[in-house]
Amino acid sequence: MRKRIRLCGALLGVGVALAAAAAFVATPSQAAYHHMGEMDSDFFLEVHADAAGTKLDSCTTCHGGGVVGKATLGSCEWCHFTYGYDGHGDIMATLNPYGTDYHDAGSDVAAVRAIETHDSDGDGYANLDEIAAVRYPGDADDDPTKVEAPFRVYELAEIEAMAAHTQFQLMNTHKSGDYYCEYTGAPMEDVLADAGMLSWAASVEVRAADGFGATHPLDPAPGYYHVRGTYPESTFYYAEEADKALNPVYGWCDYGAPSVAGRANGDPIVVDGGARLLLAYKYEGAYLQPGGLGSNGKLVGEGPFRVVPPQHTPGPPDQASTSLIQDVLWPFDGPELFTDHNAGFSSKCVTVIKVGPLPEGTTDIDTTEAGWEYIRDGKVVVYGAIDPIPTARAKAGDLREFVSTLERTDVRKAKMAGVYAKKLGVLLKQIERGAVAGAGAKISDDLLPKADGVVTAGAPDRNDWVTDSSAQLRIYWALQELLTLLAIE
Repeated sequence: MRKRIRLCGALLGVGVALAAAAAFVATPSQAAYHHMGEMDSDFFLEVHADAAGTKLDSCTTCHGGGVVGKATLGSCEWCHFTYGYDGHGDIMATLNPYGTDYHDAGSDVAAVRAIETHDSDGDGYANLDEIAAVRYPGDADDDPTKVEAPFRVYELAEIEAMAAHTQFQLMNTHKSGDYYCEYTGAPMEDVLADAGMLSWAASVEVRAADGFGATHPLDPAPGYYHVRGTYPESTFYYAEEADKALNPVYGWCDYGAPSVAGRANGDPIVVDGGARLLLAYKYEGAYLQPGGLGSNGKLVGEGPFRVVPPQHTPGPPDQASTSLIQDVLWPFDGPELFTDHNAGFSSKCVTVIKVGPLPEGTTDIDTTEAGWEYIRDGKVVVYGAIDPIPTARAKAGDLREFVSTLERTDVRKAKMAGVYAKKLGVLLKQIERGAVAGAGAKISDDLLPKADGVVTAGAPDRNDWVTDSSAQLRIYWALQELLTLLAIE
Protein backbone atom coordinates (compact mmCIF):
# COMPACT_ATOMS: atom_id res chain seq x y z
CA MET A 1 0.00 0.00 0.00
CA ARG A 2 1.30 3.43 -0.89
CA LYS A 3 -0.53 6.26 0.76
CA ARG A 4 -1.12 9.60 -0.91
CA ILE A 5 1.32 12.35 0.00
CA ARG A 6 -0.76 15.03 1.66
CA LEU A 7 -0.09 18.64 2.54
CA CYS A 8 0.22 19.54 6.21
CA GLY A 9 -3.11 21.33 6.52
CA ALA A 10 -2.85 23.69 9.47
CA LEU A 11 0.56 24.96 8.42
CA LEU A 12 -0.85 26.02 5.07
CA GLY A 13 -4.19 27.38 6.25
CA VAL A 14 -7.64 26.04 6.81
CA GLY A 15 -8.58 26.13 3.14
CA VAL A 16 -5.83 23.72 2.12
CA ALA A 17 -6.54 21.51 5.11
CA LEU A 18 -10.20 21.23 4.21
CA ALA A 19 -9.30 20.38 0.64
CA ALA A 20 -6.94 17.66 1.83
CA ALA A 21 -9.56 16.21 4.15
CA ALA A 22 -12.16 16.20 1.39
CA ALA A 23 -9.92 13.97 -0.68
CA PHE A 24 -10.36 11.05 1.70
CA VAL A 25 -12.67 8.23 0.69
CA ALA A 26 -15.06 7.45 3.53
CA THR A 27 -15.21 3.84 4.61
CA PRO A 28 -16.43 2.45 7.93
CA SER A 29 -12.97 1.59 9.19
CA GLN A 30 -13.22 2.59 12.81
CA ALA A 31 -16.82 3.53 13.43
CA ALA A 32 -17.83 3.50 17.08
CA TYR A 33 -21.11 1.70 16.34
CA HIS A 34 -22.97 3.38 19.17
CA HIS A 35 -21.48 1.59 22.12
CA MET A 36 -23.99 1.66 24.97
CA GLY A 37 -26.44 3.54 22.75
CA GLU A 38 -24.36 6.67 22.26
CA MET A 39 -25.29 9.08 19.45
CA ASP A 40 -22.30 11.42 19.72
CA SER A 41 -20.49 9.92 16.72
CA ASP A 42 -23.49 10.78 14.54
CA PHE A 43 -23.50 14.35 15.84
CA PHE A 44 -19.77 14.68 15.11
CA LEU A 45 -20.09 13.31 11.57
CA GLU A 46 -23.09 15.52 10.82
CA VAL A 47 -20.77 18.50 11.23
CA HIS A 48 -17.52 16.91 10.02
CA ALA A 49 -18.70 14.55 7.29
CA ASP A 50 -15.21 14.28 5.76
CA ALA A 51 -13.99 12.60 8.95
CA ALA A 52 -16.08 9.49 8.22
CA GLY A 53 -13.83 6.44 7.96
CA THR A 54 -10.71 8.24 9.20
CA LYS A 55 -9.05 7.72 12.55
CA LEU A 56 -11.38 10.44 13.93
CA ASP A 57 -14.37 8.17 13.27
CA SER A 58 -13.84 6.40 16.58
CA CYS A 59 -14.27 6.70 20.32
CA THR A 60 -10.71 8.03 20.61
CA THR A 61 -11.79 11.47 19.37
CA CYS A 62 -13.54 12.11 22.70
CA HIS A 63 -12.14 9.44 25.02
CA GLY A 64 -8.57 9.15 26.25
CA GLY A 65 -6.40 6.29 27.44
CA GLY A 66 -4.79 5.67 30.79
CA VAL A 67 -2.21 3.70 32.73
CA VAL A 68 -2.93 0.77 35.02
CA GLY A 69 0.17 -0.53 36.75
CA LYS A 70 2.80 -0.88 34.03
CA ALA A 71 0.29 -1.18 31.21
CA THR A 72 -0.85 1.72 29.04
CA LEU A 73 -4.44 1.25 27.93
CA GLY A 74 -6.02 2.59 24.75
CA SER A 75 -9.29 4.50 24.84
CA CYS A 76 -11.50 1.41 24.47
CA GLU A 77 -9.92 -0.51 27.35
CA TRP A 78 -9.53 2.58 29.54
CA CYS A 79 -13.22 3.40 29.11
CA HIS A 80 -14.29 -0.12 30.04
CA PHE A 81 -11.83 -0.20 32.95
CA THR A 82 -13.05 3.15 34.31
CA TYR A 83 -16.71 3.21 33.27
CA GLY A 84 -17.27 -0.55 33.31
CA TYR A 85 -19.05 -2.81 30.85
CA ASP A 86 -22.28 -2.11 32.73
CA GLY A 87 -21.83 1.66 32.99
CA HIS A 88 -21.36 1.73 36.75
CA GLY A 89 -18.35 4.05 36.70
CA ASP A 90 -17.75 7.74 35.96
CA ILE A 91 -17.88 8.36 32.22
CA MET A 92 -16.44 11.85 32.70
CA ALA A 93 -13.19 10.29 33.90
CA THR A 94 -12.71 8.73 30.45
CA LEU A 95 -13.02 11.96 28.44
CA ASN A 96 -10.08 13.77 26.89
CA PRO A 97 -10.10 17.61 26.70
CA TYR A 98 -12.10 17.66 23.47
CA GLY A 99 -14.64 15.24 24.89
CA THR A 100 -14.94 17.40 28.00
CA ASP A 101 -15.50 20.56 25.95
CA TYR A 102 -18.12 18.75 23.88
CA HIS A 103 -19.91 17.55 26.99
CA ASP A 104 -19.83 20.98 28.63
CA ALA A 105 -21.20 22.60 25.45
CA GLY A 106 -24.29 20.36 25.45
CA SER A 107 -23.33 17.06 23.80
CA ASP A 108 -25.21 17.63 20.53
CA VAL A 109 -24.69 18.90 16.98
CA ALA A 110 -24.67 22.51 18.20
CA ALA A 111 -21.95 21.59 20.70
CA VAL A 112 -19.72 20.18 17.94
CA ARG A 113 -20.03 23.47 16.05
CA ALA A 114 -19.64 25.61 19.17
CA ILE A 115 -16.21 24.23 20.04
CA GLU A 116 -14.71 24.38 16.54
CA THR A 117 -12.74 27.52 17.40
CA HIS A 118 -11.53 26.12 20.74
CA ASP A 119 -8.07 24.67 21.18
CA SER A 120 -9.25 21.91 23.48
CA ASP A 121 -5.92 20.15 23.92
CA GLY A 122 -3.86 23.35 24.15
CA ASP A 123 -1.41 22.44 21.38
CA GLY A 124 -1.77 25.75 19.52
CA TYR A 125 -4.22 24.56 16.86
CA ALA A 126 -7.96 25.13 16.80
CA ASN A 127 -10.18 22.05 16.87
CA LEU A 128 -11.43 22.76 13.36
CA ASP A 129 -7.89 22.90 11.97
CA GLU A 130 -6.94 19.65 13.68
CA ILE A 131 -10.06 17.83 12.48
CA ALA A 132 -9.48 19.08 8.93
CA ALA A 133 -5.91 17.76 9.08
CA VAL A 134 -7.15 14.43 10.54
CA ARG A 135 -5.53 15.00 13.91
CA TYR A 136 -7.09 14.33 17.31
CA PRO A 137 -8.39 17.63 18.76
CA GLY A 138 -8.17 16.16 22.27
CA ASP A 139 -4.56 14.96 22.16
CA ALA A 140 -1.81 17.54 22.58
CA ASP A 141 0.73 15.09 21.18
CA ASP A 142 -1.15 14.86 17.88
CA ASP A 143 -1.10 18.03 15.80
CA PRO A 144 -0.88 19.01 12.12
CA THR A 145 2.91 19.29 12.22
CA LYS A 146 3.27 15.55 12.77
CA VAL A 147 3.77 13.11 9.91
CA GLU A 148 2.35 9.62 9.72
CA ALA A 149 4.36 6.98 11.55
CA PRO A 150 6.24 4.24 9.67
CA PHE A 151 3.98 1.43 8.51
CA ARG A 152 4.11 -1.97 6.89
CA VAL A 153 1.14 -3.67 5.21
CA TYR A 154 1.09 -7.47 5.27
CA GLU A 155 -0.98 -9.77 3.11
CA LEU A 156 -2.08 -13.16 4.37
CA ALA A 157 0.53 -14.95 2.25
CA GLU A 158 3.30 -12.94 3.92
CA ILE A 159 2.09 -13.85 7.41
CA GLU A 160 1.79 -17.49 6.35
CA ALA A 161 5.40 -17.38 5.11
CA MET A 162 6.53 -16.85 8.72
CA ALA A 163 7.07 -19.88 10.95
CA ALA A 164 3.60 -21.24 11.71
CA HIS A 165 2.66 -21.89 15.32
CA THR A 166 -0.27 -24.12 16.33
CA GLN A 167 -1.66 -24.26 19.83
CA PHE A 168 -4.59 -25.96 21.56
CA GLN A 169 -6.17 -23.83 24.27
CA LEU A 170 -9.25 -22.82 26.20
CA MET A 171 -11.18 -19.76 25.06
CA ASN A 172 -12.84 -18.62 28.28
CA THR A 173 -15.65 -16.13 27.69
CA HIS A 174 -17.76 -14.07 30.07
CA LYS A 175 -21.18 -15.07 28.83
CA SER A 176 -21.22 -16.51 25.30
CA GLY A 177 -19.95 -20.00 26.14
CA ASP A 178 -16.44 -21.35 26.66
CA TYR A 179 -14.74 -23.68 24.17
CA TYR A 180 -11.54 -25.60 23.55
CA CYS A 181 -9.97 -25.35 20.12
CA GLU A 182 -6.80 -25.16 18.09
CA TYR A 183 -5.54 -21.97 16.41
CA THR A 184 -2.70 -21.61 13.93
CA GLY A 185 -0.88 -18.39 13.11
CA ALA A 186 2.33 -16.43 13.50
CA PRO A 187 3.44 -15.43 17.00
CA MET A 188 2.89 -11.69 17.39
CA GLU A 189 6.51 -11.42 18.49
CA ASP A 190 7.65 -12.79 15.12
CA VAL A 191 5.39 -10.43 13.16
CA LEU A 192 6.81 -7.42 15.02
CA ALA A 193 10.37 -8.62 14.51
CA ASP A 194 9.72 -8.92 10.78
CA ALA A 195 8.33 -5.35 10.77
CA GLY A 196 11.52 -4.14 12.42
CA MET A 197 10.14 -3.17 15.82
CA LEU A 198 12.45 -0.61 17.40
CA SER A 199 14.34 -1.40 20.59
CA TRP A 200 12.50 1.17 22.69
CA ALA A 201 8.97 0.03 21.80
CA ALA A 202 6.86 -0.79 24.85
CA SER A 203 3.44 -2.10 23.86
CA VAL A 204 1.10 -3.12 21.07
CA GLU A 205 -2.47 -1.97 20.50
CA VAL A 206 -4.55 -4.00 18.08
CA ARG A 207 -7.68 -2.70 16.39
CA ALA A 208 -10.48 -4.56 14.70
CA ALA A 209 -12.42 -3.30 11.70
CA ASP A 210 -15.38 -2.44 13.96
CA GLY A 211 -13.24 -0.27 16.26
CA PHE A 212 -12.66 -2.78 19.08
CA GLY A 213 -9.22 -2.40 20.62
CA ALA A 214 -6.96 -4.31 23.00
CA THR A 215 -3.55 -3.41 24.40
CA HIS A 216 -0.74 -5.92 24.90
CA PRO A 217 2.47 -5.02 26.77
CA LEU A 218 5.60 -6.51 25.27
CA ASP A 219 6.68 -8.21 28.47
CA PRO A 220 4.61 -10.00 31.13
CA ALA A 221 2.53 -7.73 33.35
CA PRO A 222 -0.06 -8.86 35.92
CA GLY A 223 -3.49 -9.18 34.35
CA TYR A 224 -2.40 -8.52 30.75
CA TYR A 225 -1.60 -10.62 27.72
CA HIS A 226 2.01 -10.05 26.74
CA VAL A 227 3.77 -10.31 23.39
CA ARG A 228 7.19 -11.69 24.16
CA GLY A 229 7.83 -15.23 25.29
CA THR A 230 5.50 -18.04 26.28
CA TYR A 231 2.55 -18.49 28.62
CA PRO A 232 2.19 -21.01 31.47
CA GLU A 233 1.36 -24.59 30.58
CA SER A 234 -2.33 -25.31 31.13
CA THR A 235 -4.52 -28.30 31.89
CA PHE A 236 -7.49 -29.75 30.05
CA TYR A 237 -10.66 -29.60 32.15
CA TYR A 238 -13.66 -31.77 31.36
CA ALA A 239 -16.93 -32.41 33.20
CA GLU A 240 -20.20 -33.79 31.86
CA GLU A 241 -21.99 -31.06 33.80
CA ALA A 242 -20.15 -28.42 31.77
CA ASP A 243 -20.46 -30.20 28.41
CA LYS A 244 -23.11 -28.41 26.35
CA ALA A 245 -23.58 -31.48 24.18
CA LEU A 246 -24.50 -33.67 27.18
CA ASN A 247 -26.13 -30.98 29.29
CA PRO A 248 -28.02 -28.63 26.92
CA VAL A 249 -30.03 -27.06 29.77
CA TYR A 250 -27.24 -25.28 31.56
CA GLY A 251 -23.98 -26.67 30.19
CA TRP A 252 -21.54 -23.93 29.21
CA CYS A 253 -18.50 -25.41 27.45
CA ASP A 254 -18.25 -26.65 23.87
CA TYR A 255 -15.98 -29.69 23.58
CA GLY A 256 -16.92 -30.38 19.98
CA ALA A 257 -13.75 -29.23 18.18
CA PRO A 258 -11.83 -32.06 16.43
CA SER A 259 -8.68 -31.17 18.39
CA VAL A 260 -10.45 -32.13 21.66
CA ALA A 261 -10.72 -35.80 20.67
CA GLY A 262 -8.76 -38.18 22.90
CA ARG A 263 -8.22 -35.72 25.74
CA ALA A 264 -9.27 -36.50 29.30
CA ASN A 265 -9.87 -34.34 32.35
CA GLY A 266 -6.57 -33.42 33.98
CA ASP A 267 -4.41 -34.02 30.92
CA PRO A 268 -1.65 -31.45 30.51
CA ILE A 269 -1.96 -29.27 27.39
CA VAL A 270 1.41 -29.46 25.69
CA VAL A 271 2.14 -26.93 22.96
CA ASP A 272 5.27 -27.38 20.86
CA GLY A 273 7.29 -24.22 21.41
CA GLY A 274 5.01 -23.04 24.22
CA ALA A 275 1.73 -21.12 24.13
CA ARG A 276 2.17 -17.68 22.51
CA LEU A 277 0.19 -14.56 21.71
CA LEU A 278 -0.85 -15.39 18.15
CA LEU A 279 -1.83 -13.46 15.08
CA ALA A 280 -4.00 -16.38 14.02
CA TYR A 281 -5.32 -17.12 10.55
CA LYS A 282 -6.60 -20.69 10.98
CA TYR A 283 -9.09 -22.36 13.33
CA GLU A 284 -8.96 -26.16 13.51
CA GLY A 285 -6.86 -26.17 10.34
CA ALA A 286 -9.25 -24.06 8.26
CA TYR A 287 -8.81 -20.40 7.36
CA LEU A 288 -10.75 -18.02 9.57
CA GLN A 289 -14.03 -16.83 8.10
CA PRO A 290 -13.67 -13.18 7.03
CA GLY A 291 -15.70 -10.98 9.35
CA GLY A 292 -18.56 -8.63 8.73
CA LEU A 293 -21.16 -6.68 10.65
CA GLY A 294 -24.46 -8.34 11.44
CA SER A 295 -27.79 -6.50 11.51
CA ASN A 296 -27.29 -5.95 15.25
CA GLY A 297 -23.99 -4.15 14.64
CA LYS A 298 -21.93 -7.03 16.04
CA LEU A 299 -19.21 -8.98 14.27
CA VAL A 300 -19.99 -12.11 12.32
CA GLY A 301 -16.90 -14.22 11.64
CA GLU A 302 -13.47 -13.71 13.13
CA GLY A 303 -10.95 -13.42 10.31
CA PRO A 304 -8.94 -13.26 8.29
CA PHE A 305 -6.78 -12.37 11.31
CA ARG A 306 -7.53 -12.78 14.99
CA VAL A 307 -5.20 -11.97 17.88
CA VAL A 308 -5.46 -14.94 20.25
CA PRO A 309 -4.01 -14.83 23.78
CA PRO A 310 -3.69 -17.98 25.89
CA GLN A 311 -4.73 -17.76 29.54
CA HIS A 312 -2.03 -16.11 31.61
CA THR A 313 -3.63 -17.70 34.68
CA PRO A 314 -4.70 -21.16 33.45
CA GLY A 315 -7.96 -22.49 34.84
CA PRO A 316 -11.15 -24.35 33.97
CA PRO A 317 -14.06 -23.17 31.84
CA ASP A 318 -16.52 -21.41 34.14
CA GLN A 319 -20.28 -20.98 33.94
CA ALA A 320 -21.58 -18.04 31.90
CA SER A 321 -22.04 -14.84 33.89
CA THR A 322 -25.62 -14.61 32.62
CA SER A 323 -26.64 -18.07 33.79
CA LEU A 324 -29.05 -18.28 36.73
CA ILE A 325 -27.61 -21.67 37.63
CA GLN A 326 -24.33 -21.06 39.41
CA ASP A 327 -24.44 -24.01 41.83
CA VAL A 328 -22.13 -25.97 39.54
CA LEU A 329 -18.64 -27.41 39.53
CA TRP A 330 -17.09 -24.30 37.97
CA PRO A 331 -19.36 -21.28 38.69
CA PHE A 332 -18.76 -17.90 37.08
CA ASP A 333 -16.18 -15.93 39.00
CA GLY A 334 -18.10 -12.65 39.23
CA PRO A 335 -15.33 -10.54 40.77
CA GLU A 336 -12.86 -12.13 38.32
CA LEU A 337 -10.29 -12.48 41.05
CA PHE A 338 -9.24 -15.92 39.86
CA THR A 339 -10.80 -16.70 36.50
CA ASP A 340 -8.94 -15.67 33.36
CA HIS A 341 -11.49 -14.78 30.65
CA ASN A 342 -8.96 -14.59 27.83
CA ALA A 343 -11.55 -14.75 25.03
CA GLY A 344 -12.73 -11.24 25.88
CA PHE A 345 -9.29 -9.94 24.97
CA SER A 346 -9.01 -11.97 21.76
CA SER A 347 -9.59 -9.41 19.04
CA LYS A 348 -11.48 -10.63 15.98
CA CYS A 349 -11.08 -9.20 12.47
CA VAL A 350 -7.87 -7.35 13.29
CA THR A 351 -6.72 -4.90 10.61
CA VAL A 352 -4.40 -2.60 12.59
CA ILE A 353 -1.45 -3.31 14.89
CA LYS A 354 -0.03 -0.17 16.50
CA VAL A 355 3.42 -0.39 18.08
CA GLY A 356 3.85 2.30 20.71
CA PRO A 357 4.93 4.75 21.69
CA LEU A 358 4.94 6.52 18.35
CA PRO A 359 8.30 7.91 17.22
CA GLU A 360 8.94 11.60 17.89
CA GLY A 361 7.41 13.86 15.27
CA THR A 362 4.91 11.25 14.05
CA THR A 363 1.22 10.58 14.49
CA ASP A 364 -1.21 7.74 13.92
CA ILE A 365 -1.61 6.76 10.30
CA ASP A 366 -4.93 7.53 8.67
CA THR A 367 -6.60 4.14 8.84
CA THR A 368 -9.24 4.94 6.21
CA GLU A 369 -7.95 2.14 4.01
CA ALA A 370 -7.38 -0.34 6.85
CA GLY A 371 -11.01 -1.22 7.41
CA TRP A 372 -13.44 -3.61 5.81
CA GLU A 373 -11.45 -3.62 2.57
CA TYR A 374 -8.57 -5.14 4.55
CA ILE A 375 -10.93 -7.84 5.79
CA ARG A 376 -11.93 -8.54 2.19
CA ASP A 377 -8.36 -8.53 0.87
CA GLY A 378 -6.72 -10.38 3.77
CA LYS A 379 -4.44 -7.57 4.94
CA VAL A 380 -3.21 -6.15 8.22
CA VAL A 381 -1.12 -3.01 8.79
CA VAL A 382 1.61 -2.68 11.42
CA TYR A 383 2.68 0.88 12.25
CA GLY A 384 4.40 3.01 14.85
CA ALA A 385 7.75 2.20 16.45
CA ILE A 386 9.04 0.08 13.56
CA ASP A 387 11.79 0.34 10.96
CA PRO A 388 11.14 3.60 9.04
CA ILE A 389 13.21 2.70 5.97
CA PRO A 390 10.52 0.75 4.05
CA THR A 391 8.05 3.61 4.54
CA ALA A 392 10.62 6.22 3.53
CA ARG A 393 11.51 4.15 0.47
CA ALA A 394 7.86 3.91 -0.60
CA LYS A 395 7.25 7.62 -0.07
CA ALA A 396 10.43 8.62 -1.93
CA GLY A 397 9.32 6.41 -4.81
CA ASP A 398 5.88 8.06 -4.80
CA LEU A 399 7.49 11.50 -4.87
CA ARG A 400 9.79 10.59 -7.76
CA GLU A 401 6.79 9.28 -9.66
CA PHE A 402 4.88 12.52 -9.02
CA VAL A 403 7.78 14.71 -10.16
CA SER A 404 8.15 12.69 -13.35
CA THR A 405 4.59 13.73 -14.30
CA LEU A 406 5.24 17.50 -14.04
CA GLU A 407 4.63 19.57 -17.16
CA ARG A 408 7.04 22.07 -18.73
CA THR A 409 4.95 24.90 -17.28
CA ASP A 410 5.48 23.54 -13.74
CA VAL A 411 9.27 24.08 -13.78
CA ARG A 412 11.61 26.99 -14.43
CA LYS A 413 13.50 25.46 -17.35
CA ALA A 414 12.97 22.59 -19.71
CA LYS A 415 14.25 19.21 -18.48
CA MET A 416 14.35 20.37 -14.85
CA ALA A 417 11.54 17.99 -13.95
CA GLY A 418 13.51 15.09 -15.41
CA VAL A 419 16.73 16.06 -13.64
CA TYR A 420 14.89 16.57 -10.34
CA ALA A 421 13.33 13.11 -10.74
CA LYS A 422 16.83 11.66 -11.25
CA LYS A 423 17.99 13.37 -8.06
CA LEU A 424 15.09 11.72 -6.28
CA GLY A 425 16.27 8.44 -7.80
CA VAL A 426 19.66 8.99 -6.15
CA LEU A 427 17.87 9.70 -2.86
CA LEU A 428 15.87 6.51 -3.23
CA LYS A 429 19.04 4.44 -3.70
CA GLN A 430 20.56 6.03 -0.59
CA ILE A 431 17.48 5.11 1.43
CA GLU A 432 17.50 1.57 0.05
CA ARG A 433 21.16 1.19 1.13
CA GLY A 434 20.34 2.52 4.59
CA ALA A 435 22.59 5.54 4.08
CA VAL A 436 20.40 7.67 6.34
CA ALA A 437 22.88 10.51 6.94
CA GLY A 438 23.61 10.87 3.23
CA ALA A 439 19.91 10.80 2.37
CA GLY A 440 19.18 13.50 4.93
CA ALA A 441 21.95 15.69 3.52
CA LYS A 442 20.69 15.10 -0.02
CA ILE A 443 17.27 16.40 1.01
CA SER A 444 18.48 19.37 3.04
CA ASP A 445 21.30 20.55 0.79
CA ASP A 446 20.04 19.70 -2.68
CA LEU A 447 16.35 18.87 -3.00
CA LEU A 448 14.70 21.27 -0.53
CA PRO A 449 16.40 24.49 -1.75
CA LYS A 450 14.94 23.84 -5.19
CA ALA A 451 11.35 23.71 -3.86
CA ASP A 452 11.04 25.94 -0.80
CA GLY A 453 10.10 29.43 -1.96
CA VAL A 454 6.35 29.15 -1.39
CA VAL A 455 6.82 28.13 2.24
CA THR A 456 9.75 30.39 3.11
CA ALA A 457 8.88 33.47 1.03
CA GLY A 458 5.23 33.06 0.02
CA ALA A 459 6.04 32.48 -3.66
CA PRO A 460 8.57 30.55 -5.78
CA ASP A 461 12.02 32.18 -5.61
CA ARG A 462 14.84 32.37 -8.15
CA ASN A 463 16.50 29.22 -6.81
CA ASP A 464 13.40 27.09 -7.19
CA TRP A 465 13.31 24.56 -9.98
CA VAL A 466 9.63 23.82 -9.41
CA THR A 467 7.62 26.98 -10.00
CA ASP A 468 4.04 25.73 -9.80
CA SER A 469 2.96 26.62 -6.25
CA SER A 470 0.74 23.58 -5.71
CA ALA A 471 3.35 21.14 -6.99
CA GLN A 472 6.07 22.85 -4.98
CA LEU A 473 4.09 22.60 -1.75
CA ARG A 474 3.48 18.91 -2.32
CA ILE A 475 7.19 18.30 -2.91
CA TYR A 476 8.30 20.46 0.01
CA TRP A 477 6.10 18.75 2.62
CA ALA A 478 6.86 15.31 1.24
CA LEU A 479 10.59 16.03 1.71
CA GLN A 480 9.95 17.27 5.24
CA GLU A 481 8.07 14.05 5.93
CA LEU A 482 11.04 12.04 4.69
CA LEU A 483 13.37 13.99 6.98
CA THR A 484 11.19 13.10 9.96
CA LEU A 485 11.13 9.42 9.01
CA LEU A 486 14.88 9.29 8.45
CA ALA A 487 15.50 10.83 11.89
CA ILE A 488 13.83 7.89 13.66
CA GLU A 489 16.33 5.69 15.45
